[in-house]
Amino acid sequence: MKKLKIFISSVQKEFKAERLALRDFIIADPLCRRYFEVFLFEDMPVHDRNPDAVYTEEVKNSDMYVCLLGNEYGAEDDDGLSPAEREFHVATKNAKTRLLFIKDGPDALPIGNGPVHRIG
Repeated sequence: MKKLKIFISSVQKEFKAERLALRDFIIADPLCRRYFEVFLFEDMPVHDRNPDAVYTEEVKNSDMYVCLLGNEYGAEDDDGLSPAEREFHVATKNAKTRLLFIKDGPDALPIGNGPVHRIG
């Protein structure tokens, strides 16, 4: 049986602990690891490939796209888009199952501002 691939997207610096915890949970849980594998960009060895091409290809090859949204939008490219927003658009265009989780708490941005407004 083929495992379903989960692509985890977010601003890496803002959600470093959450990204690793999510990956580690899926790997450690006997049921989850039987049915799922996780792609985290930071787990990829450094290659001569363009990072944009890598994450685009990985989103296309994934079954599920999980996005963690918080206060930071991420570095913008020449078109004014962050990697997370580009990944979201690739996931949408390729009809991937998309799960978006929005940071809550005293330091969270209001829904109408920032990354939640741009991506969601």
